[in-house]
Amino acid sequence: MTATPTRFRKKPIEITAVQLRWSQWSEVCDFLGEALLEENPTGAFEIPADEVSDTCGESVPTYLLLMVRTAHGDLAPVRHGDWIIPEAEPGLFYPCKPDVFAATYEPIAATEPA
Repeated sequence: MTATPTRFRKKPIEITAVQLRWSQWSEVCDFLGEALLEENPTGAFEIPADEVSDTCGESVPTYLLLMVRTAHGDLAPVRHGDWIIPEAEPGLFYPCKPDVFAATYEPIAATEPA
């Protein structure tokens, strides 16, 4: 007997995320908290435009790259333009490319309750 495939829908979830870019550097620092310095003791790296995920419309001499610790215990690079999403365990995060983020998430209106 052949089993009939069952269709599934991904459950809607709400997340908090921040995009790595110069204009949001303060928000990135607040969002990552102590994890920022734990994984980047000398600070963020500066990279050229050809190594970024997205310039985010910022025309600057150098762009940002930093490292985050993932739930698997690995360090993952977050390039300028990537989104940073927290894991369930505090202090752990994962990067998400801008095109994947845009295809997966949509903004929640500021009037909707958190």
